[in-house]
Amino acid sequence: MEEKFRKIQMRTVGLFTILILGVSLYLTVLLSGQADNTLKETAALLIAAHDNQLEMNVDSYLAKVEKAASLLFGSEEYCTYDPGDSSMDPYERQRIVNSMEDRINDLGMLDNYTDFSVVYNNGDSIGWISNQTRSMYPTTGMYDDFADILGSTDHQWVFGLNGNTDHLYYLKRYNDHAIIMVSFYSLELKNYFQIPEQLDGMDAALVDASDHILYSSDLSQIGQTLSDDMIQTLGTITDGTILSRDIIITSNTCDNGWRIVCSIPTEAITRPMQIKNRRSLLGVLVIIALILWFSLRRAKAMNLSAVSIVETLQTQAKNDSMTGLYNKVEFEQEAASCLSSPLEYSFYAFTMIDLDHFKVINDTFGHAAGDAVLITFAKLLRENFQEEEYIVGRLGGDEFGIFAHFAGVDAREASLRIRVRLQKVRNEFREVDLALGDYKLSFSSGTAFTEPWKANYEQLHKQADDLLYQSKRNGKDRDSSEAGHEET
Repeated sequence: MEEKFRKIQMRTVGLFTILILGVSLYLTVLLSGQADNTLKETAALLIAAHDNQLEMNVDSYLAKVEKAASLLFGSEEYCTYDPGDSSMDPYERQRIVNSMEDRINDLGMLDNYTDFSVVYNNGDSIGWISNQTRSMYPTTGMYDDFADILGSTDHQWVFGLNGNTDHLYYLKRYNDHAIIMVSFYSLELKNYFQIPEQLDGMDAALVDASDHILYSSDLSQIGQTLSDDMIQTLGTITDGTILSRDIIITSNTCDNGWRIVCSIPTEAITRPMQIKNRRSLLGVLVIIALILWFSLRRAKAMNLSAVSIVETLQTQAKNDSMTGLYNKVEFEQEAASCLSSPLEYSFYAFTMIDLDHFKVINDTFGHAAGDAVLITFAKLLRENFQEEEYIVGRLGGDEFGIFAHFAGVDAREASLRIRVRLQKVRNEFREVDLALGDYKLSFSSGTAFTEPWKANYEQLHKQADDLLYQSKRNGKDRDSSEAGHEET
């Protein structure tokens, strides 16, 4: 009887153990699957935010090139100059050429342009043309080739000009007999294609309408085309996110029609969690026969770990990975939300900031020094604009933004508050010692103001951006505002 009872006990214990083991395995696999799906979805949001940031960075750089070219239209005598006009006085001709060359040098020397020239239909040119570009046109035909590319359009971005995949070219029609040509090495975009550590394994590429890769975080891909699998997966999608079992792909269209395409295998996202799950499952298998509650606790711990990672990814999707400030998307949303729900007796200010000579510092002392400058400046902004009435963000590259919402103050008081704080940041930034030799840290800014319902975010942004360029034109290291003040 005792033997029979012992056998029944053993069978009961065995069946109970198998039941508990099966339930534990089922719960572990279920929670792991849910955690993987949540990680993929949140990672897709983070990648989309990063893709959007890359697109805005590239738009900002290309817009700077286009603006440099457009500034040549500021003089009528430049625009109407025709080297083929034999009736022009030789001294007047030389004066205009010298003046145009000086203007082109002023616009292009600090931005590492490889070419910056006005090319005429008679074969003449003003500015500088690199040996590499000249070698593509050993005799003549440069103007004719450019004119064919432009066709009936006013301007065009070009990749692979005469087989050249090292440069990106911008062409803009100047007049009936002249075309402006600006180019730069595609590697100049390297600063804008930094991959966050938490997205290790992701590829980011700039592609044209024909899916040619103009620049990629994997430099070996430059000049190639997107893989057939990638093209097929994207289909007709130009702006959006694709989340499949094997890969996450995002695509954003730049202002000139090029696209930023980011991709990462889902295995690279879930690998850390899978490793952790295997270790946890092994522990569950060893202990489950003895302690049931331990396995349940372990499963709960795994779920909490997944929640913690999800929360971290959600935070990273809102903040710039280097400076910790709001990224441009979050900054825009916060500022636009504030403007769309104004309070009575409120006043708003928008300050655009651009670091002076940052490109030169970055190229001279390296990316580590450039990163240190960005991090240091972001820290000063946080310390001096930490009250809840201020929203501070990094808008791309070396551009920052401050949106202020003042309650119960007038325009004069709002202007005073902004100017005092900006001057404090300016003074502290000048005193920072990052071993940059003769380069002094400074920034230029522009501040626009508005009352409730008087302007939306885009209008206020444009006003501040115009004032920023006014500060740049007036010598940099200063703030220009609508209130008429200019602080240095």
